[in-house]
Amino acid sequence: MTATTTPTRMSLRHGTRVLPTSPVPSLVAAGLGFAGAALIAADASGPLRTAVVLVALLVVPGLPVVRLLGLREPIGRAGLVVASSAAIDAVLGLAMVWTGQWVPLPAAGLLLLVAGWVSLGQGVQTARTAPRSALPTAVLVRTVAASGVLVTGAALWAVGVAQTDSTGLGEWGLLAALPAVWWAGAALVFVVALVTLVDRRHHVVVRAVSSGVLLLVMYGTSNLIAAEPRPPWVFKHIAVTAYILQHGAVDPSIDIYNRWPGFFSFSAFLGAATGTLDAADPVRWTELAFALADGALVLGIARALGANGRWAYVAAVLFSAANWVGQDYYSPQAFAFFLFLAAVLVALTVLRGEPNVIGRWSATLTGRLLRARRSPVAEAVATPTRAAVVAAVALVVVLQFVITASHQLTPFVVVAAFVPLLVLGFLRPWWLAVPLTLLPLLYLVPNLDYIQEKFGLTTGFDPVSNVTAASTSIAIPSIATTLQSRAVLGITALVAVCAVIGLVRMVRGGHARRALVVLWLAACPIVLVLGQSYGGEAKFRVVLFSAPFLAIAAVHAFHGRRLRIAATALVLTATTALFLGATFQTEQANQTAPADVAAAKWLDGRFQADDTLTTVGSFPSIIGGNYENFLRHWGQVDSLQSEAAWFPKGMTADDLTGVLQDRDQGGHSWLVFSAAQRADAVTRGTLTGAQIDAIERSVADEGTLRYDRDGVRIYEVRDAA
Repeated sequence: MTATTTPTRMSLRHGTRVLPTSPVPSLVAAGLGFAGAALIAADASGPLRTAVVLVALLVVPGLPVVRLLGLREPIGRAGLVVASSAAIDAVLGLAMVWTGQWVPLPAAGLLLLVAGWVSLGQGVQTARTAPRSALPTAVLVRTVAASGVLVTGAALWAVGVAQTDSTGLGEWGLLAALPAVWWAGAALVFVVALVTLVDRRHHVVVRAVSSGVLLLVMYGTSNLIAAEPRPPWVFKHIAVTAYILQHGAVDPSIDIYNRWPGFFSFSAFLGAATGTLDAADPVRWTELAFALADGALVLGIARALGANGRWAYVAAVLFSAANWVGQDYYSPQAFAFFLFLAAVLVALTVLRGEPNVIGRWSATLTGRLLRARRSPVAEAVATPTRAAVVAAVALVVVLQFVITASHQLTPFVVVAAFVPLLVLGFLRPWWLAVPLTLLPLLYLVPNLDYIQEKFGLTTGFDPVSNVTAASTSIAIPSIATTLQSRAVLGITALVAVCAVIGLVRMVRGGHARRALVVLWLAACPIVLVLGQSYGGEAKFRVVLFSAPFLAIAAVHAFHGRRLRIAATALVLTATTALFLGATFQTEQANQTAPADVAAAKWLDGRFQADDTLTTVGSFPSIIGGNYENFLRHWGQVDSLQSEAAWFPKGMTADDLTGVLQDRDQGGHSWLVFSAAQRADAVTRGTLTGAQIDAIERSVADEGTLRYDRDGVRIYEVRDAA
């Protein structure tokens, strides 16, 4: 029986590679690198140096490598340039902290000089410039109209952000605090982004800018409104970076972050090179930066997997709306995930290969099972140059090295994603599987005893138990949090259903091989729950790593012109609305009081290695470069809320005295009381206001009040025993 050919309205193609045709990017990068090196050499200060050196370090080192790959998609190429530069910067930072030779300024200047000269050489060798083309009148009119609405929406959004007060948020978080002008501005931005995504007549620049502004609304609002970095646990990451900036090295005896310091070394290196010596300064913008960079890489991956034109942008925006896990903040996992996407983009663009017998048989069987309506379409895999292959292989290995040195789980996702595709021939060369697998294993060996002692290597090889394990949550139980949990499930379920439909249509349209690659990349993160629950968070990491490829598969579900436009608009509207509802609701628990932050910074410079700290509840105790003093002994930092669980009849001042005696290490006992902590404990029901007040009166009688500002009081008890 011969399969009939049914035309499809969606254009599918392999992400093509072309040689660079314009010397401008290389020449601009060279000038930027030389300017950054000059500012560092002149010991300049101020925002100019910060901006120039930061951009240079995130662009100049990686551009020569990425130009060798010959990527055509500009957005994906830009994201890969940043990822490659970040990986190179991280390798340099790791080399310095591991050797104890912390010389970030000379290292940054030398790196920019070398990369600048390489870029200059590439620019000189590039003979032709990109052709210019005039915009048709109709496109120009649409561009001006869309830009006007977009600017209006962005302006209203900015006014709404400025008017929003994030103090005293209730159970609905920011949803109840945002003014009407914010919602009006956000709606206008979304409408422009949606129209440019579904209407191919709009210019690609307008589509890219409107999508970026939409991500600004989605990911930037909470950070711009918050008075302090968020979420609360980000302060320990700030502390590790501050420690490296202060000491220029790492100490593996302190904590797990000093054993996997890739992200923190990279962050400290950038901070020192740009003159940003306060580790907390860039945190406010990190979530938005990762969201934009991840979206750019997903767009490039979508192009490499056959999504043509605006559909690659749809995949990127859909991924951004489906990424509710909240791991884009200033953290090693966000950095590692970003580099993981970069490695996938490099592999799918340059290292695609012809599947072997087993790979071809799998594709053929899949087509027969799903009753493909057309014969298999030959994949247009371009033959890369030897230089491109060497550069791609080296870059993927470097990315895996930095991922391995930054995060414990992500390198094994890389192994799960790449090795089967390399073995079956979908990627090449096959031997790339060896270094990708050995790197995380060899890195784990010297840290194995530490992991086993502190956390346990596995929680049992029971995937069901690991998936259903309860996660640690700081959310206050309420109707709002229940609805929030349903919303995130709805997002994932909606995208997953669309992805299944898209995969089936890909196979039935003759693209079984491509569908198998997408399916595997979406399914392989399940390895994370095979032997470890990761404190109940492993299932969330599965959702995170699957989301890009579920979104890419989902866009293939929107076939037929009218149905495609309607379905795309409906899915994007639903996922974006659910994303805003789910993420903004949690802001009640994600905020940290500025008064608590100021008090924590004061305490950081006075706390000694044998002291103990007791707070009422969540308090950013680990916040500065001296944070190791808080981790030298078991139970050095504790809270009344956690201890209250041992006193079902209510905790008293006498109970606290016993707790302090049990935790005494020979130093002083510090106790922190604040209005924010008190309100949180009362809201959660762990302690009553009367109990907290009685305990504080007893502490005030026995100790000395050392700090009293803005509703925060810190007492010192010299003899806890």
